[in-house]
Amino acid sequence: MPRSVFVHETIDIVGQGQYDYMEHVSKEPTNFMPDMTSLQGSFFVLGFGGGRWPQVVNIWDCGTDGWEGWGRNLDRLNLKRRNAFYGDWWDEASQWRTGGYDRVCAGVQGSPTTAEIAEKGIKGSLFVNEVLSVQPGEQLSFLNEVVDKRVPVMEDYKVSPTGLWEVTTNTHEVVMVWSTTVEDWTRMRKNLDTTRGLDDAGEEDERLVENHKLLSSYVVSGDTQLMTPLPGTVYGPSEWEEANEQDWYK
Repeated sequence: MPRSVFVHETIDIVGQGQYDYMEHVSKEPTNFMPDMTSLQGSFFVLGFGGGRWPQVVNIWDCGTDGWEGWGRNLDRLNLKRRNAFYGDWWDEASQWRTGGYDRVCAGVQGSPTTAEIAEKGIKGSLFVNEVLSVQPGEQLSFLNEVVDKRVPVMEDYKVSPTGLWEVTTNTHEVVMVWSTTVEDWTRMRKNLDTTRGLDDAGEEDERLVENHKLLSSYVVSGDTQLMTPLPGTVYGPSEWEEANEQDWYK
């Protein structure tokens, strides 16, 4: 099987345009064309969760033929972009964004494909976006250890990987994306602190400390952001949750 290839986009958003922009991205023309890139997920980076905002993260699946699919999409995004593919779509998108940063990513064994995510029924209301720098040349070694040691523990806490990727445009970055809920992510963080003797509200779990040590042994820098997914994507909810300001006064 060809290696799975994805493009991980971080988009700088104008004002409160994140929701309109995410909806617009779901209508990107190649989503409806055979053998072209498709939107796996679109996410708004949450304030209060760590990281720069307002930003949107888009994840594009380059297709079942991996690098060949990426090559087709690279071609249509450049030489042929305006005439053949976009027209007004690009102009409309510009009202909600000022620029962005792309990472070309490729999966390791144990990183699920889009089809496998759908088949397993992986869904989340909160996603964890880890963009980390490891020691140069150690991307694959680190990710293989994550698959063997970190993933089983995370899944026990209902934190499921949706992407475990080597960034192919440099020799030091990895991207790891996880699907979860606020409650499950909070429980895991609380148990880690309790195990480290920093809190007494959780339950001790030495496996969390071992995973913390695994990260420390490879990772030299990076950021973790919390994100909420666009409804209707492969792992997003069917619709936005209804809420009222009075819910927080009860």
